[in-house]
Amino acid sequence: MLNRKSPPSRQIPNKINITKADEITLPNGIRLLVINAGSEDVCRLDFNFFAGSRYQQKRIESRATFALLTEGTSNLTSHQIAEKFDFYGSFCEHATDRDFGKITLLSLNKYLEQSLEILEQVIKHPVFPEKELETYRIKGKQSLVVELEKVSTLARQDFFKGLFGNSHPYGVYAEPQDYLELQRTHLVDFHQRFITSNRCTIVLSGKIGDSELNTVIKRFGETSWGDKSTVLVDFPTINTPVQKKYFSNKADAVQSAIRIGRQLVDRKHPDYCGLVVLNTILGGYFGSRLMKNIREDKGYTYGISSSILNLRELCVFVIGTEVGSEFTLLALKEIYTEIDRLKNEPVSEAELDLVKNYLLGELLRSFDGAFAIADSITSLFEYNDLDYVFFEKTIKTIKTITPNQIIKLANDYLRSTDLTECVAGSINNLN
Repeated sequence: MLNRKSPPSRQIPNKINITKADEITLPNGIRLLVINAGSEDVCRLDFNFFAGSRYQQKRIESRATFALLTEGTSNLTSHQIAEKFDFYGSFCEHATDRDFGKITLLSLNKYLEQSLEILEQVIKHPVFPEKELETYRIKGKQSLVVELEKVSTLARQDFFKGLFGNSHPYGVYAEPQDYLELQRTHLVDFHQRFITSNRCTIVLSGKIGDSELNTVIKRFGETSWGDKSTVLVDFPTINTPVQKKYFSNKADAVQSAIRIGRQLVDRKHPDYCGLVVLNTILGGYFGSRLMKNIREDKGYTYGISSSILNLRELCVFVIGTEVGSEFTLLALKEIYTEIDRLKNEPVSEAELDLVKNYLLGELLRSFDGAFAIADSITSLFEYNDLDYVFFEKTIKTIKTITPNQIIKLANDYLRSTDLTECVAGSINNLN
């Protein structure tokens, strides 16, 4: 009989079975990754384009182009597009970041042909109607004005500007005026140059058979579309500002937003997997040191975390929180105290075992189901020279890393002189 008074023992799995995608090069050159791992008659298509904000010539071009793809095509109005997707039980969404633009379609298998007929129009033949663009301008401007009133937004923008500079694509942010200056010709040009077959990887996941595969190839794999002559520019040189501390004054703010971090090595670097463990101990899960100290013990904040943001060319380590204004300086002090502990005190075996178990559990969950597998595999192919060995290296590092190795990583990567600190809040609470 199960003894509910005793928690089950933690067991670190010896092996994780990683489902690999079938890779196909389509006649028009598109790379198609197929994950046949579903049990229900549903599938998901992810179209990943090298079309993030780093490639745009005017701010918000990338975001606006993807947002307005479903607002009208040469044959369909925005209302007709939404109505047809709804009729077939399909769902279409978009997302953009600094490196990539993505269009995702969820569809029942029996209506995949009809759904892809609509999506083909959306991707290949959008018209960006002026009326819809004007609505986007007005709403976008107003939303940004509201966002810029938040201390969290100010601290985040200062942080990336502090890491990369105001002119680097990773450090540039939109201003309200940018929405008013956005023209239809900007979107047409961006679409023609970057939402193209030779800038695209398609990931097909779910319960996949020959019918689903052939439907995708028929709609998107036989002929090319877009400007094939577009050349992706090299990643600009980063001229990191000398200044390491920034403060944005927000009069009468009841909270202060804090961001502390630095540029990190990319995912190919030998230290990366160890840094994932280090980050988790510091602030990467609910039982982390930052949460126990600053939330549970001190009560300065509702939540605090640290994370590693994966960009195509490098990674970024960042600690983020919002604290009561009167606790700003105290919270900063405790953050650096926890960083110093990692640099000077070995992590206990009990804490390290807990973190290892947590990370391996998260890795197992990232391969639970076709769509989760698709997300994990997509993250591999978004980066140069990464393959399935990366997961094996991650598992090995998690299982074998030692307290002394963590101390070394902390001293190598968490030096206070290398950290950029950004605070946004009321200056009256910093005196």
